[in-house]
Amino acid sequence: MNKHLIASLLFLLIFSGIYAQQTAVYTNNLSEYQKAMELYNNDQFLAAQPLFQKLERNASEQGLKGDCAYYAANCAVRLNQQGADAMMEAFFKQYPTSLKRNSAYLEVAEFYFENAKYSRAQKWYEKVEETGLSKGEMEKYNFNNGYANFKAKRYSEAQKYFNRVSNSNNYGAQAKYYLGFIAYENDEYDEANEYFEEVKDQERYGQDL
Repeated sequence: MNKHLIASLLFLLIFSGIYAQQTAVYTNNLSEYQKAMELYNNDQFLAAQPLFQKLERNASEQGLKGDCAYYAANCAVRLNQQGADAMMEAFFKQYPTSLKRNSAYLEVAEFYFENAKYSRAQKWYEKVEETGLSKGEMEKYNFNNGYANFKAKRYSEAQKYFNRVSNSNNYGAQAKYYLGFIAYENDEYDEANEYFEEVKDQERYGQDL
């Protein structure tokens, strides 16, 4: 048999074996990733986290590694683990081109906000790139960011964000109430009254007003 033909056949056999192994590993990684995501989506963060960490170590695909690093850090945030913020920062540093970067900032900020950790939420809201948000996300971002600043008594910053949603169907009444409160705190009583007049019929604010 021709030596060149033998060499070609050997190359094909070796290449086919390597390709089959890589395909098996890739398929197994995807299966493990789907299992981890199922646990994550069911709020089983303690069980999902080690699976994501194992996959990040073992996977060769950069996109998969980045996603696993993100979800492992997000599990740490949701489990209130010590060093969770540092894990998230490490994800951003190690995978700077990850498509999850901006959504990660927003998700972490919203998690802290929903758990009344407003100073930590505000820290992450500062990192969000507003141009990447949908209209609904933008309204929620503005109101939550305004409220986080309001709780920290950074009233000028709070006003900036509340003003952006003062005419919103979802957040307008709440924004005007807090804008009125800020005006009242600043001894701007006429302006405060204007805002309070606009929301006085809202049951949730009637007693406070």
